Amino acid sequence: MARHYMVLLRTFWLGGLWASVYLVRPLLEHRGFFPQHGIEVLHVMNGLGLVSGALILFLARLAQPLHWRETPLQIMLVMMALALMYFALMPWWKLQMMVLHTISLLGLIWLMMAPGLVLVRERRRDQRSR
Repeated sequence: MARHYMVLLRTFWLGGLWASVYLVRPLLEHRGFFPQHGIEVLHVMNGLGLVSGALILFLARLAQPLHWRETPLQIMLVMMALALMYFALMPWWKLQMMVLHTISLLGLIWLMMAPGLVLVRERRRDQRSR
């Protein structure tokens, strides 16, 4: 059950990030509202992504012990670190955009590695197949 919530949170995080970076930002830039007014949209989406990542970690920890050597977990932790670094670069919006593009690319890699797997595998299925 927790795995379904983790997939939902990952979808919210990545979908919202991609929509704000690749749809909303160009539209606001075309209309002349970026970066003066449009950067707030990216701040909010990045903050919601951090909250989603923290909830994913919490749910994964409740489901079973985390294995720190698993690549999906490492990618998500790097994405969360970059999301924190985004706020450290507050005066430089062009650097913030580079960080958001990097997070988006890592999210795509995370998604392509295992579409149904967020952080943890269901151990019961692995044990049954042996």
